[in-house]
Amino acid sequence: MDNVKGLFFDVGGTVFDWKNTAREKIQQLADEKGQAIDSEAFANDWRGKMFKIHTQVRHGNLPWMNSDDMHLRALDNMAINYPVLTTIDRMALVKSTWHGLKTFAGAPEAINRLRTKYTVVVLTILSWESIVNSSKAAKVQWDGILSCEFLGYYKPSLQAYLKGTNLLGLKPAEAMMVSAHEGDLVAAQAAGMHTAYVNVPEADNVSEGFDQPSETNFDVEAKNFEALCKILKV
Repeated sequence: MDNVKGLFFDVGGTVFDWKNTAREKIQQLADEKGQAIDSEAFANDWRGKMFKIHTQVRHGNLPWMNSDDMHLRALDNMAINYPVLTTIDRMALVKSTWHGLKTFAGAPEAINRLRTKYTVVVLTILSWESIVNSSKAAKVQWDGILSCEFLGYYKPSLQAYLKGTNLLGLKPAEAMMVSAHEGDLVAAQAAGMHTAYVNVPEADNVSEGFDQPSETNFDVEAKNFEALCKILKV
């Protein structure tokens, strides 16, 4: 791995804690409206339905759209099961949730450390605007943000990883994908990238569109962000 020059971070569910952010936002709205809601189920449903839409977009069965529009379309599909969604501005909920994501503990500090040795960028299916806003609010600093909405391919399509590395002037063998999602790393491996799995406190079980390995064989497996930094010698 001595030839690795660039780290490409997944962020939704790796750096940013989307689940608890979504749970808190919908619970707050439900409380304001005097409605009961299972915020855990809501967050998981939202994520799962968004990924089903993402897969259809990726395969050309729906028009090209960014993740904000995918999340909005998912909410529209969920309204029948969550009455509170019929009483609120759904795009406002998308923006307040996905543009204000909270980080997992230790992530911002680890990224700053890693940037002293590597070029550290985002490679995400989330919209560019949402990651700019979330990163700024959480004081996470990157060397660059690559959103698949501009690449023309969504992860886990092979082209997303190849185009991302090429934009940094790197060969896949000079790049490492960092993610808490095994399916993301399997796809990056297929593109020729090195891989680093980092464990985070909140499990993310969404696998729609991503191959889930029966066995894992990643270059790096870290129990947390501090361990990731130590393994990568920063």
